[in-house]
Order: sequence, then structure tokens, then C-alpha cells
Amino acid sequence: MSANLAGAPMADIRKLIWYFYKPIFIWNAAFTLVCLGFISFYGPKVAGLVFFFKLIGFASTTYLQSYTAKNVYMYYRNAGYSIRRMYAYVYGIDLALYFALLTIYLRLK
Repeated sequence: MSANLAGAPMADIRKLIWYFYKPIFIWNAAFTLVCLGFISFYGPKVAGLVFFFKLIGFASTTYLQSYTAKNVYMYYRNAGYSIRRMYAYVYGIDLALYFALLTIYLRLK
């Protein structure tokens, strides 16, 4: 019985992360594609600069979401998760996807 109780919150956090990530997914995907485009055009030597651009993308999507959906934050707070933690989860997933795509691109090149 404790295994079900331990597994239930993880399913909830996955749903919450998806609901939190869905509105900013398009923006983050666009920044990822632009970053990969810069790397494909200028080569891997600009990867550090492009990563800085990716971080600027995170800042802009954070601002966009906090400006447009500030009242939605209470939903996540009431579920027991801080907004900073939700951003950490979302941007961790986004960075993992970015580095996976970058690795695949560099391996295929």
C-alpha cells in the first residue's frame, strides 16, 4: 500500500510540470531551434554564446509567463509546489532536451 502512496505524487508532479510547461513550450522550442540554427550556421565554436542566448530565452519566457499568467501560480502553490521549483523542473527538462538535440546534431554532422 505504501508503494501506491509513494507513486501517486510523482504522477501528479508530472502532470503539473506538463501544465506548467505547456504555455511556454512553443517559446522554449523556438529558442532551441534558433540556437541550433546558429550552431549549424557558425559551427560549434559559438556554443557558449548560444547557450547564453538560451538563458536569455529562459528569462524572457519566465517574464512572459509571470506577466500573462500570474493568477495561475496559485494553482501550483496550492498543490504544494513553489513557482521556483516548477521553473527549475521545466528548465531542467528543457536544457536536457536542448543538450540531447545538440549532441545528436553534432554526432550527425
